[in-house]
Parts: sequence; C-alpha cells; structure tokens
Amino acid sequence: MHFGTAEEVRDQRAVTLAEAYARHPEPFGRRPRPPRIPQQAWINDPAKRREPAPQTS
Repeated sequence: MHFGTAEEVRDQRAVTLAEAYARHPEPFGRRPRPPRIPQQAWINDPAKRREPAPQTS
C-alpha cells in the first residue's frame, strides 16, 4: 500500500487463489477472491483514539 504495489500484489494473489482452486476446489466453499484494497490504512485509527486520562501523583 505504501509503495504503490497494492494492485500488483492483489493481482498476484488472485492468480495464486485461482491456481489453488483449480488444483483442489474441495476445501473452498466457493471460488476464492482476494480481499479488496482498503482506501485508508491506519496503525492507530484517529477515529477510535481516546485521550489519556490525566495522571495524578
């Protein structure tokens, strides 16, 4: 995602999943697809961030 390779990686995962499904479809309930590429990625999501409680001594 950070290096602009997300679409390339997703495409390669799609190829790998298609090959795995073609060889052994039994473990799959349906044809697998790679996950969608997120629009944003966070380590610490600001929307879920809480301010720390004040410390008392």
